[in-house]
Amino acid sequence: MTSTSTRHDQRRAATRERLLAAALELFATQGYAATTYDHIARRADVGRQTAFNHFRRKEDFVTAWVQQRHEVLDRQDEAHASAVDALASALRTLAELNEREYPLAKELHDSGVLHAAFALGTTAPRAFATAALRGHEQGEIRLGLNPSALADLVFDTYVTALSRWLAADASYPLADALLARLHLLAAGFRT
Repeated sequence: MTSTSTRHDQRRAATRERLLAAALELFATQGYAATTYDHIARRADVGRQTAFNHFRRKEDFVTAWVQQRHEVLDRQDEAHASAVDALASALRTLAELNEREYPLAKELHDSGVLHAAFALGTTAPRAFATAALRGHEQGEIRLGLNPSALADLVFDTYVTALSRWLAADASYPLADALLARLHLLAAGFRT
């Protein structure tokens, strides 16, 4: 790769990050429905077409936000943890992210776009799949259980618990709810 294409890729990535940050800030402060591409482009200091070039649909900003969270989990080093401990660590991290970004998560939930983002094919985080596969390979998970299905089940449980927590206006600790559900699931899948 030439230095010109590297600089171009870096500028493109920086623009995409600016657009995403602008969109998420606006969604949290003025609402998802009230935020337009013009608002996002103006906040990111780019043209409207540039915003469309990076994010074809407004929902793509939400999908990118979810993906960022998955990437945070991927950077955690849980290689030596048991499957349950690695999953618990990932769920605690997701709880912390949701608590830190509560106004945004609440707005995306209440507007229905968060559910739509999950329904559009968001898969279980790679960290969930890695923990389940490693647990399967190390004999922590009962024979006959598909590690991929287990990762999906934990993710589905997370999505449902998150939705209930947001609907309840964060009236209880999300991490506690997530870990309680994980331990119930673990009672069924551990060897």
